[in-house]
Amino acid sequence: MTELRRMGKAQSRRRSTDAGVKLTTFIPMRIVRHKANWVIVRPGADGHLATSGEPDANLLNALARALYWQQLLDSGRVANIGELAVEEGVDRVRVQKTLKLARLAPELAEDIAAGRIPVGLSFEFFIRRELPDDWIRQREVIAALSK
Repeated sequence: MTELRRMGKAQSRRRSTDAGVKLTTFIPMRIVRHKANWVIVRPGADGHLATSGEPDANLLNALARALYWQQLLDSGRVANIGELAVEEGVDRVRVQKTLKLARLAPELAEDIAAGRIPVGLSFEFFIRRELPDDWIRQREVIAALSK
């Protein structure tokens, strides 16, 4: 029978049976969606999930676009999101969802640029989920990915 366990240390069990000895090894890991693939994530030396180590190009581009679009709105070069969507040639809903990234905590934006993000954090994560405005809460939501 297959047994799923929470992240922890690797464990081995030895059990004697009529046919001999049965060895069972539990290796802590998680399978998460990263970009377009499913990835096996191993724990790091500290027991937390390892980060991807390299910046996610789609997420980084979306963050840069969101900050640029927010600057256009703040400076008054475009009057509203509808005008921005027409100027950029994208759907208004896409602009709204991308602009959520402009509200990220500065530390999170730096981590995205440096590739210090948990595996599984992608642009789709921000598109599909609500992002709290509170920076402390944002960090908690992102940190929950690595548990």
